[in-house]
Amino acid sequence: MTRSLSRIAAVFMAAIVAIAPIPSTAQSAQETAFVMALMESMNTLSIRFNREVCGYVLRHANGAYSSTKVSWGGPASCASLPVEDGFVVASSWHTHAAWDPAYDGEVPSIQDVEGDMRMGVNGWVSTPGGRLWFVDGRTGSIRQICGRGCLPVDENFGAEDFGPVSESYTLDGLYARFGRDR
Repeated sequence: MTRSLSRIAAVFMAAIVAIAPIPSTAQSAQETAFVMALMESMNTLSIRFNREVCGYVLRHANGAYSSTKVSWGGPASCASLPVEDGFVVASSWHTHAAWDPAYDGEVPSIQDVEGDMRMGVNGWVSTPGGRLWFVDGRTGSIRQICGRGCLPVDENFGAEDFGPVSESYTLDGLYARFGRDR
């Protein structure tokens, strides 16, 4: 299955779990710290097994964060498990698996961003080059939380094979980077 079709399937599966949209807001320092720690281990496993890993960040009444049970996908897709009733989804998260010289995996894909926007949640994406991105689920804008090498890096990573990676993008900017019309 192509990367685009896999992403569409993942978004469709996420919609089926009927997560109630919550207002998108900027991430808190506490959520960022939680995601950084989570992605430290998940990026290592994702690269090692060349499979995307995904889930949801949950926000608890006491302000603490946790993750849903981890879902394992394929090299270019991942569908998160349903969220149990009573939990508040703060954001989605996933990795981009191992480095693929045929795919620009150092930025969130258009499907990643549009999927978060459809679900009404913010998102987090880690890359094989060790970057961590934050996706604003309301506006579709994305920005690097930390740059190349801040998370574990695939030893086969081809630095900037698809051109320089900006610190931030709009959804239109992603369309331009991937050479697609909106």
